[in-house]
Amino acid sequence: MSGNPFSKNNLTILTPMILVMVLDLVFTLVGQPKGYWQDYGLFNEASPLGQALMLHPAYFILFFIFYLVFVIFLAGLLLKPFNIMVGVGFFLGHAWGSSTWLGTIFHGDVWYFYLHRRVFRHLY
Repeated sequence: MSGNPFSKNNLTILTPMILVMVLDLVFTLVGQPKGYWQDYGLFNEASPLGQALMLHPAYFILFFIFYLVFVIFLAGLLLKPFNIMVGVGFFLGHAWGSSTWLGTIFHGDVWYFYLHRRVFRHLY
């Protein structure tokens, strides 16, 4: 996968990672408390990289775009198997990060917890 990080082949392989990273961005913005939109100091984000939320949501989005391009370059320029390891690592990290917002976004709705218990009941 080395070569041009924005080649069709690279972007096809990296698409799941890119989609999960964008989903994490959207969930992070949607999951902010109501007071955040009047006072950016009330941001809710555990990642040190997400601390840009305290400045303004536009800074956070801009920072995230640079971060996404950096990750695409990193994963696209590395040789196998390192490119796959980086891609899977970022995919899993952002999948977990975006999943932590589900309870906040859906306010603990019963359907979410019911579905979770039904789907993952074999693990309990």
